[in-house]
Amino acid sequence: MYWDSVRTERTLLQGRYDEGKAEGRAEGRVEGKAEGKAEGRAEGKAEGIFEAKIAMARELKKQGIPLATIKHVTALSQKELEEL
Repeated sequence: MYWDSVRTERTLLQGRYDEGKAEGRAEGRVEGKAEGKAEGRAEGKAEGIFEAKIAMARELKKQGIPLATIKHVTALSQKELEEL
């Protein structure tokens, strides 16, 4: 009878452990998805800003504005401006 109660208790503890492990995994997935979405939005926003700077630099270059001024206004590197 003693060993039956030990086995029962062990089974109950293992069940609680497994439930806790499953809950932890679920929470981790939710947090991971949220972090991934936030990171994707930040990357998309940064890429959009960079593309806008490139478009502005091209237009300023067409209008004959000096590269030094374009560099100052857009914060693009000299190499990026020369590649336009």
